Formats: sequence, structure tokens, C-alpha cells
Amino acid sequence: MVKVYITGHKVPDTDTICSAISYAEFLKKSGRAEAEPIRLGELNNETKFVLEHFNVDEPRLKTSMQLKVHDLELDEPTIIYRDTPVKRAIELLQEKKTLLLSITDEYHKLLGVLSLSDVTKSYMNVWDDMILHRSNTPLNNIVDVLSAKVLNEAKRELAGKMVVYAMEPDELGDRIKKGDVVIVGDRDNAQIDAIKRDVSLIIVSGGYKMKDEILEQAREKNISVLSTELNSFMAARLLPLSIPAEFVMTSGEINAVNINDTVDEVKEKLAKTRFRSYPVLDDEGKIVGNLSRYHLITGKPKKLILVDHNEKAQSIDNIDEAEIIQIIDHHRIEPVSTNSPVFFRNEPVGSTATIISKMFFEEGIRPTKEVAGLLSSAIISDTLYFRSPTTTDDDRRMLERMALYAEIEPEEYANEMFKAGTSVKGKSVSELLNMDVKEFKIMEESVRIAQIFTLDKESVLELKSEILSDMKKIREEKGNDTFVFVVTDIFDESSIVFVCGEYGVEIAGEFGEKIEENEFFAPGLLSRKKQMVPKVTDAIKKAKEN
Repeated sequence: MVKVYITGHKVPDTDTICSAISYAEFLKKSGRAEAEPIRLGELNNETKFVLEHFNVDEPRLKTSMQLKVHDLELDEPTIIYRDTPVKRAIELLQEKKTLLLSITDEYHKLLGVLSLSDVTKSYMNVWDDMILHRSNTPLNNIVDVLSAKVLNEAKRELAGKMVVYAMEPDELGDRIKKGDVVIVGDRDNAQIDAIKRDVSLIIVSGGYKMKDEILEQAREKNISVLSTELNSFMAARLLPLSIPAEFVMTSGEINAVNINDTVDEVKEKLAKTRFRSYPVLDDEGKIVGNLSRYHLITGKPKKLILVDHNEKAQSIDNIDEAEIIQIIDHHRIEPVSTNSPVFFRNEPVGSTATIISKMFFEEGIRPTKEVAGLLSSAIISDTLYFRSPTTTDDDRRMLERMALYAEIEPEEYANEMFKAGTSVKGKSVSELLNMDVKEFKIMEESVRIAQIFTLDKESVLELKSEILSDMKKIREEKGNDTFVFVVTDIFDESSIVFVCGEYGVEIAGEFGEKIEENEFFAPGLLSRKKQMVPKVTDAIKKAKEN
């Protein structure tokens, strides 16, 4: 299933976060989609208070819509351990119909990979009769591969070559030496001779057993003895496949990709190789999947729902790489472009949460106490508890209904929430200027408007010189034509406005005020959306006309 993300705007506020979380719950309960709410930045104090009050986790931080490896439907990795016999590895390649096996340690950290070509290269080296010794093959591997019974297990290294005892002892010469691995049939004289030559392992083929008195000699010489139902030919054929997978794996510079790599990065990397499959690792080096070129070709863009905004400049980075499927907002329409028709619900109400609340009731879906609490908080926050000129009767009705489900007394709760959210104590100027900020494109001009709510404007005024200095620096870094900073007192319903850049005189004039030293007082100014943005728009328009 392609994942659906729900995001609000950059520099998230209470409405954008609570609306994203609540709308995800609405989609789930209405059976429309399984969606994940995300955030594009750090939460402010007010939003943290709300989430803690209703015991709701904050959304995951996600800053880009670039398609990444973890967004693809990867193949499940087929994992084996370093001691796994090559024969079992071949069986898994066939059973799983996979191109690649991942070899890990006991902590699932990748040691190497094994493909059919790796196995073929090893098996085709028919002259390597010392491969059991060179690969340090465990006796258990041989037991597994030959389906053998252990007649005697000696703690001894398989130090010699592989050989089939097919001659008479007096004709053998020095063809069998100390430490060799010997395959022999039901021939007492050959078995006894192999013991005398101090071989490391005797494999009795054909399902035969070693006589007790001969087996006792083997024990005395510390020689391992196995019995297999296979004939000597088949035993000799399978024996090399008992070597550990680690011995033939590709290691060192493994062409692995990270789960957090972007698809574009992976495509560039894969263009330089000709492998058909690649292991995917997490940040700890653990194997989590396999990726092939097929996955890159068929990877689909992420599906995205925008809430509380509809402008590209305010949204997540690389939004053009996503498929926008819905927009729910209460701001002016300056929409991002989409490749196909989308569900777009835009209403002139005080908060996006009001629209989402209406959708719950329209569908006959009862919100949980937690969701009702989030929606109530968002309505209170964005309407400044009905002090904002953006407030509508719909906002009042939805808060009244949601507050019942949330089990809160709205006015008392609003005072608690605003007290938690408006404190500027301990905040740096940089934090104040970035707590709640939006960028707008107004008549080809880039305008940045930040706003904070406080019950103590005087403490902010004391920082005026530092505020203007930082505003100038931010404006230059961001390439804005105008930077407006609004300091709003909720209870006396007024704002102090700082302007850096162009159009300061014109903006103050729209409020019937004069700007002095980049500052003016605006009684009645509460809403960025309903009051500040229209005034800035008119100011720029008039300035350009003149």
C-alpha cells in the first residue's frame, strides 16, 4: 500500500499539528486511508502543552518529499550466517527465487553477499582439493551436507586434502597423507590403512558402518568418522559444497545502499555497476531488504495531503516529487500545482480544525476524547478564543460540540493554553523570529511575516535593536524583499509591528499609522491572515501603482 502523509505548513502551529493528527484519525475511521501525520519543524510551547494535556504523541519530523529507499516496496532479505554450507545457500537461492543472499553475523550486521555466480566460481575450481582446510569448514557442515551420522567426533582440524580411497593399500603410495579427508567404502583394509596414515576425517560411504574394533582405533588416533547413505561418487561431489558461505561471499566493497538514501542517489550509484540486486542497510549496518533495478523503475511518488496551507513556499521541501491528493485549508488560495484533480476544501472560517470538525459530524463519526481535545485546542488557538476577526459562527458551534467530547471548559482551558504558549521567558531573539513564520509571494515580492502572541509586549520591546538586526540578517539570507514581525497581545487586542526592508511606510499607512525606526503600533491587529496579509497586499499594490 502506498503511504499517505498529512502535513501542515513549515514552522508548525497548533492548528496545523492538531489538524494533521485529527484528519489522519478521520480518514482511518471513515475507511478512506491509512495516513501518517507529519510535522515540518519543531513544536512551539503552546502545541507541546496541548499534546501533553491530551496525552498525544507528536508527529514524526519529515522535511522532504524526495522518494527514498525506505519508501520502496523492497524484497525481503534472505539472510544466512557465515558458517552456513554453500549447498544450503544454493537451495535458498532456488527456493526463494532470489538473486542475492545476505551473510550476517549474529547481530544481523552485513558481512558480505552471495550470488549464484559466487558459488559457481568456487565450485568450478575442481583442482582445489584443499578447500575444506583453506575454508576452515566445520565438521557439522559436512554432516549436514552429506546427511551423515557421526560415529566419532574428534576435536581436530581438517588439515589435508579431499581424496577418495579407491585403490588397494599396497598400491596407494603417498597419495593419502596425514590430515587428509578420506571417502572410503565398506573396505576394512582401506579404513585401517587410512587410520594408520593419521587422516583427520574418514567418511564411510554407501550406508555402511565402521566395525567397532576399527572405530576404536580411529578414536585412539583422534580421527573423526562419519557414515553416509551416499555412494562415494555422490559424497565426493557434494563434499566441496560443505564449505562455509563466508568463504565464497563477496565482501569488502559491497554495493550496498542505505535505507535513507534518496532514489536519485541510488540511481546514480547503480548506473556505475552491473549487479542485479543490492542489499539495503539501516544506519547500524543491519540488513533490512534487497533492492533491484525493478524497484527503482516501479517506485511511486508519495501521496500527500495538505492541511492549513495551500502554498508551495509554505509546504514541505521537494513537494513537486509528491502526488498531492487533498487540500484542506482556510487561507487565501495560492495553490500548488497538481498533476491531476484533487479534493480541495477551503472555507472562510477561523481554523482548519473547524473544517475537520465539521467533516466528523457530516460523516456521523464520533471523535475520541483526544481528537476532540486537539480540535478544540486548534480552534481556540487560531481564533484567539474568538477574539480574532477571522472568527465565524461555525468556529463557535464546532468548539461548543467538540469541548463536550473533550471534557473541557473552553474558557478555563483557553487561559491555561495561552499562558503556556505566550511566555517569551528564556527565548532568544532568533527563536522569537522563527516561532511562527510564513512566507508569501505578493505581486512578485517575497514577504516574510512572523507573529508571536504574548502577554508582555514590553519585554519584547526591550530587545528592539537585536530584533531589527536579526531581521535584517534573516531577510538577506532568505532573499526576502520585506520582513514583518508582529508582536500581538491577545487580551488588549493590539500589536506592535516591526518592518525590515521595503514598504514599511506603506504598510503602516494601511493601518492609519506612521512608522518610526522600523516600528509602529496597530490597535485591533490580531490576525496575520485576515488583517496583516491583506494590508501588506494593498500596500505593495499601491506602492507599485505609484
